[in-house]
Amino acid sequence: MIIDSHRHLVGSGWTRGGYVVTLAKMFGNLWNRVHRANKSTDEFIRDVMQGFVDPEGDRVVEEMNKAGVDKTVIFAVDWGLATGEPAVGIREQNRAHAYAAMKHPGRFIPLAGIDPRRGDAMRMARECIEEWGMKGFKIMPSAGFYADDPICWPLYEYCAKQGLPIMFHAGGIEVGWQWAQPMYIASAAERFSTVKMIMAHAGCESWQQAMWASRHLPNVFLDISIYQWEFAMFPEKFYRWLRDLVDEATPWKVLFATDAPYPNTLVALPDWVDAIKRPKTSNVRFTNEEIEIILGKAAEQVWDLSPMAAKVPDGPLKNEYGR
Repeated sequence: MIIDSHRHLVGSGWTRGGYVVTLAKMFGNLWNRVHRANKSTDEFIRDVMQGFVDPEGDRVVEEMNKAGVDKTVIFAVDWGLATGEPAVGIREQNRAHAYAAMKHPGRFIPLAGIDPRRGDAMRMARECIEEWGMKGFKIMPSAGFYADDPICWPLYEYCAKQGLPIMFHAGGIEVGWQWAQPMYIASAAERFSTVKMIMAHAGCESWQQAMWASRHLPNVFLDISIYQWEFAMFPEKFYRWLRDLVDEATPWKVLFATDAPYPNTLVALPDWVDAIKRPKTSNVRFTNEEIEIILGKAAEQVWDLSPMAAKVPDGPLKNEYGR
């Protein structure tokens, strides 16, 4: 089984325009380097990003089928307190991800994106899990808080009680690089040792911090999303890095992931799967067992793969929760 442990659906009005431009500048620059092109930010938005809109995941499933991906973890990101609330609030975005999972049985594992600083974060959490059947949470510390801040503890306590995993953005990339450093996630993982915590992007620029945390803390895992860039530009360097993660943390702590849709414009999903399944290097070796664990067996130990047991409303819903 192949599991993509990190993907976003995209809908109209889900993010503020200023943040969309920020992403377009960043990924447009990477896209130009990989494809040896020279698109402007406006051209990248028009020619590449416009095709991302797929709020029910229909085209995502088609892409998964072509690449041989069996299941994908999907979630929204709650940027509202950092960027200003988008036209479509986070409650409706979470519902849309749950609805996509219900529409495509067995293909999506939906997590709820929640900023724990929201006045009614726990009410939203309970609705997502207990009423809609979502499978865990995605937390974005880069929105302006540290993962070990006590304001997060009620959510972590709920996860401990319910047996739910949490995906964290880890490291920099977008905005607020200081907030999401792996050390703060590791401190939270140490305190809430029964909660599985996944450091997205293996901590980005702080990957060694993340690797140390996953090596020493049984409940910390790493996903390798966004490293399509390194594979496309510096494949030998990418495989040496991946070998280091596997050697230090074991393959059971390393999860195949994309962070699509943006990184899939750098390396298409079938090619990213193939990059792990059949490594493009003669200098770095991986066993077949290690490859199978990275592609899916490790993720099977992290995520709840059981069918969704709840009925998700058709929507749209009012964004009626506290901020």
